Amino acid sequence: MKQFWRTYNNKVYSIGDVDQLGFSYTDPSYIPDEYLESKNFIILRTCFGIGDWGIISAMPRKLKEQYPTCKVWIPSPKLLQSMFSHLEQNWSSWDDPFQVVHTIFDNNPWIDGYIDSFDDEIYNDHYRIYSQNDEPLLEQILRFWQVDNFDNIEPEIYFTDQEKKFGDAIIKNHCIGEFGTLLISNRYTGEGLERIQHVIDKFNLPMFYWTNTPNTGLQFNQALDMRYINTRIQLYIKTKAKFNVGNQTGMHDTIANYAPTYTVPRPNLGSNFIKSEIYI
Repeated sequence: MKQFWRTYNNKVYSIGDVDQLGFSYTDPSYIPDEYLESKNFIILRTCFGIGDWGIISAMPRKLKEQYPTCKVWIPSPKLLQSMFSHLEQNWSSWDDPFQVVHTIFDNNPWIDGYIDSFDDEIYNDHYRIYSQNDEPLLEQILRFWQVDNFDNIEPEIYFTDQEKKFGDAIIKNHCIGEFGTLLISNRYTGEGLERIQHVIDKFNLPMFYWTNTPNTGLQFNQALDMRYINTRIQLYIKTKAKFNVGNQTGMHDTIANYAPTYTVPRPNLGSNFIKSEIYI
């Protein structure tokens, strides 16, 4: 069972337990017309990892395509902290998970800024309309928002010219020509190791890598350990790679549309399914 949350006047309220978040396609509920008519939209997730925000990162653009004169706002770390501080330990691998909104949405031309508070009702990610298993979360959320065009909803991220210049310099300083990236996260327990190795061997390129342990059991040509590189720069480097490979992570979910990204998925992808990701 899961709790369905309502978000009203900067606070979170439980409105009951449900088997599945959202509404069935066969018995849907939609965002009120009055909210759409206000054209002042706030996008709110109740999970705070890079992938959690990354997989809905095209939502500001899709809303402005559907509602051209609307404003789109992202909750600030201050607002998220005030609402969800009791959940912070669930993302203990991040020093401050509420800062992830900046990782995903900084320099995004489709947002109008970050907000520290809101009045009345806003509609968080629990408000969605599902139709099947392994269906992108953004598609489900957009249905609730009365958007019926699901083209080009893959995750997106916008880098500054300075970030691109810095990332390009790192690439140039550590390899000549094409390269790949490897990501083995803290959650990895060894599943699909031989499949990851097969992809590495297939391309046989220098690898920029981040691994949870030096002893992964994988053999690869090491170009640079990215552990101490800024997260947005890591994401940029991945967008420029010939390929990316590893276990399923929010990092790879966020950039799969930019470069071939081979992923050993977790069981039951559900709404974390990304169409452009190559599941191995």
